[in-house]
Amino acid sequence: MKRAWVVVVGLLSIILVGCQAHQPAEISGLAIEATNIAQTKETAEDCLKPFSPDTLSQDVYNALENEWDSWNQISLEGKVLSSHVPGYCQRSFDDWAECETFIGFSIPNPLEECSWLEKATYVAMPIGFQDAPRVQASWYGTETDHVEWISVQAGYRDGQIRVMVDATVYGDPADEKPSDSGWSAELARQNYLANMHDTSLQITSCSTENYFSNVAYLVYDNVLYCLNIVGEPDARTQVESILEQIIDSFPK
Repeated sequence: MKRAWVVVVGLLSIILVGCQAHQPAEISGLAIEATNIAQTKETAEDCLKPFSPDTLSQDVYNALENEWDSWNQISLEGKVLSSHVPGYCQRSFDDWAECETFIGFSIPNPLEECSWLEKATYVAMPIGFQDAPRVQASWYGTETDHVEWISVQAGYRDGQIRVMVDATVYGDPADEKPSDSGWSAELARQNYLANMHDTSLQITSCSTENYFSNVAYLVYDNVLYCLNIVGEPDARTQVESILEQIIDSFPK
């Protein structure tokens, strides 16, 4: 189990830290245009309000119960040797709307309506690549059927530029969760809230010999969005332009 938590934390480190060249992206006007999106008039306590357990579909709870039932059938020795985290669930979907139906409520995703973006797998590779799903949802819940968070991922492409969105909603208020939570979803929320008064749109860029990327965090309708745009090392202008267009697609 400890190994699995290390992996989760490691993935967050990749997203938030990226590489040694990690620097704030310089995109003129973006921070100003995103003020309404990020709901900066709200206090940190009001931002990212938790969803009501009653809004979740029975499908979510059934999957969670099955997950815990399967875990409890494993022997004590098997649990000790396992790297699996009990309560962690995943499902794949053909499109975003199908995922919303499964969850039980809407999670806005303006990228689904961007006609200039080609729909891709959730890791932004062409559809059909290694049979990866179009949309993937993951969530964690306790053995008492309490869902702590739900994350939905989808991918898109504009030529060779890859666009990935990760939309996360939460079942608990942020002040009730430890700041050193092992879940990347919770760490991302804590990091966003800690910096939301400095800038409404939190952007970092990373440049290596293999790629250039911009990662942006913003809040809309109590959903924490992580937008990851990746291109070739010399595609900085394209990456930043696409990020700006995506930000503009969110309702003001």
